[in-house]
Amino acid sequence: MPCVCAQCLQHSRTLGLTEGADSKAAIRKAYHEAAKAWHPDLFENDPAQQLEAEEKFKAVQVAYTELLEHFDNPAEPPMEPVAGDLFTRPARVDDEPRIDFHGAHGCYTEQDFPPQALDIIWSHVREPDRALAIVDLSRHGSPLGNLSQYILFTLHGIYVRDAHGILSLLWYGDLGELRFVDQRKQGKLPLWQRFIERISGTEQKYSLAIYRRDGTLFYAIASQADDGVKKVIYNFLQQKRPQEHP
Repeated sequence: MPCVCAQCLQHSRTLGLTEGADSKAAIRKAYHEAAKAWHPDLFENDPAQQLEAEEKFKAVQVAYTELLEHFDNPAEPPMEPVAGDLFTRPARVDDEPRIDFHGAHGCYTEQDFPPQALDIIWSHVREPDRALAIVDLSRHGSPLGNLSQYILFTLHGIYVRDAHGILSLLWYGDLGELRFVDQRKQGKLPLWQRFIERISGTEQKYSLAIYRRDGTLFYAIASQADDGVKKVIYNFLQQKRPQEHP
């Protein structure tokens, strides 16, 4: 339910919404448009404009976060009569698992998607699904990548674009076992993986294998990300796995 407090009305204006948004989809769409328009990376050749863009981008992020929070818990909800009750009740807050990479290179969450990630998300994700995080798998040991390969996490599933440009999708309802595999043989990594580890300065001892419920391998993350990122992904996906009932 939209909130109509003074703060949320201001946030609506920040995102280009004339009034309190009537759906979360409208808030997300306005956020994506505003974030793409004011992303600081677009103004890297104009320092003065980039400084202004940084401030507006921060305001856009704050507006987006607080509008969604107040949508679930309105400070001043609209008074809409419904049968059997005086006013509609605020919707319950979604209790969705969160994913946080703690600033790791090439890893982005909903509040800091770069423009290229937004383009990818818009081409794949449709309401009621929502993008939560994306990891650049094209870095090859470098802090910078181009998102030619990626793993995208949404509310409902996982999208992977591999080194061959093939896009695969796995819904969480079909998510099976998650397994860490030690890549070292007799205490040593293969030569090419040792080279990547040396130039990146990150330990890549394990690969994370993601399986479907039928036991087939969906995707394995090895040298594309360091072990800390794999652990974050593992913890998140463990919460999204279907619950087994006796």
